Amino acid sequence: MADRPPAGTRDDTHRLAPWRALPPTTPYDEPGLSGDHDCVLCTSPVPGLTDLAARGPAARYVWDLARREDSRWVVPLGASGVPGSPHHRDQQPLWLAGDLVPVVTDWAQLTKETDV
Repeated sequence: MADRPPAGTRDDTHRLAPWRALPPTTPYDEPGLSGDHDCVLCTSPVPGLTDLAARGPAARYVWDLARREDSRWVVPLGASGVPGSPHHRDQQPLWLAGDLVPVVTDWAQLTKETDV
């Protein structure tokens, strides 16, 4: 490593590589990752083999048991697994930053959306 230090930043080589059952129809430019396997933004490559991380939290939740409406969550890509849906990758920037969105459990606020 000392003979050949990496060029650029950690994010240049440490990138998200989520597992997919089917390859995407259009390639994604996967984001760089901060964090390591022992932190809140936990992601993990296979050292010595690749810097691409397919392992990480599938979701992050913070439950407020006293006030359920104050609970928060986030998933690494988005709330929809359907490519082309507006919610397919909508939470990824938040997940990368360690941010969360409100958990909506009030039936009056929930609406059904039709995805592509």
